[in-house]
Amino acid sequence: MKMNQNNLIDVIIPVAGKGERFYPITKYTQKCLLPVGDKPILGHILSRIQSLNIKSVKLITGHFENKVKEYVENYKNLNIACIYQSEQLGLAHAIKLGLQNIENPVLIILGDSIFDIDYVDFCNKTKSNIGVLEVEDPERYGIIELDQDKIIKFIEKPKNPKSNLAQIGIYYIHSQKKLLNAINKIITSNIQTKNEYQLPDAFQIMIKDKNMFEYTKINEYLDCGIKKNLLASNKKIFSSMKSSNFISLTAQVINSNLKYCHISPGCIIENSSLKNVIVLNDTLIKNKILENEIIGS
Repeated sequence: MKMNQNNLIDVIIPVAGKGERFYPITKYTQKCLLPVGDKPILGHILSRIQSLNIKSVKLITGHFENKVKEYVENYKNLNIACIYQSEQLGLAHAIKLGLQNIENPVLIILGDSIFDIDYVDFCNKTKSNIGVLEVEDPERYGIIELDQDKIIKFIEKPKNPKSNLAQIGIYYIHSQKKLLNAINKIITSNIQTKNEYQLPDAFQIMIKDKNMFEYTKINEYLDCGIKKNLLASNKKIFSSMKSSNFISLTAQVINSNLKYCHISPGCIIENSSLKNVIVLNDTLIKNKILENEIIGS
């Protein structure tokens, strides 16, 4: 179901990072453009948010901005703008670039996470709403602390966590203006976590200023932030599709067995057996047995 036409929403997706955990692959492309299943990570995000009445989608770009711009030409039905982040000073700094000084809401989705949720329900709130996941090792995450069902604190990797509800990269904020003011405060006061301006610090300022936050438990999501998780997400997406592979029309597959594979344009796969392998553009694979790999020429 579509949201009421009066509830137009802006969406901000930060995709500026260098993706160093994927080096050397991301020395040649942007991480959000890595294939997972039948399309790039960014494509999955953009496809899934289209149940919303979207005013604009703002991509905060940096590394390989030109390739991101080229890719989003495929989504002309969305009002997409790329905003270049010339200096990477943290997630809050990136999000600030896409905010306006208006009371309208905004949905923020990290550019390496895919959520299969009811986006209309997630955003149909009178308060800000934080997506969380119950985790076994909350000391490794940014978590929320609760008083009954109200969020009272955002804590980054606590030594003695009081909750196991981890923030996982999706946030509905009821007022862009209030978030913008909070981010400006942490930048002016130089409030940093690990030498960067972070969203939870801005959220904490909002709580101090009497803004209310609720949370939504998300049962699972596709984390594409590191190689192991991206490959697991690739397999999961293909497992849910009718076809267990994606093979570009300009790729050639000769005498080979493939399962859960994404074969990009210009590739040649010959006399090989591949399982859960992502093959990037113009790559030749011959006489190989490969599993759980991302391969680029």
